Order: sequence, then structure tokens, then C-alpha cells
Amino acid sequence: MKSLKCFIDENFNEFINLGNSEVCEFDVNKFDDDFVGYLFKNYRYDYNGICVYLVKEKNEIWVENMLV
Repeated sequence: MKSLKCFIDENFNEFINLGNSEVCEFDVNKFDDDFVGYLFKNYRYDYNGICVYLVKEKNEIWVENMLV
């Protein structure tokens, strides 16, 4: 999905510096319906060592660096 890829590319320097067990948390309301809908159906999106996923219980999108 293009918007997820762009989101990772635009914030890559911040995300790649996340340490082990560190996440960036975002409110789902900051993203468009297509972005959230994709994660709702597929749970996660992995690109370039970064994982973006939906935490339904918290109504948040979390980002992790999977390369650490």
C-alpha cells in the first residue's frame, strides 16, 4: 500500500533509531481510512525492516524497528 510505504519512508530515520522493545505510538484518527482499513484487515505491514501494526484495544497504530 502506497500510503503505508510513504509513511515509513518519510519517518524512516526516526523509526530505524528505535531500540529493542521500543515503539512509536500513533492515534488512529491521525490516519486516513484506507491506511487504518488495511491494517485492520491485515494486522501489520512490513517494509524496509519497519513494522507498522494496529493495536485495536488501544485504538493506536504502533511502529517497530524489526532490525534490532
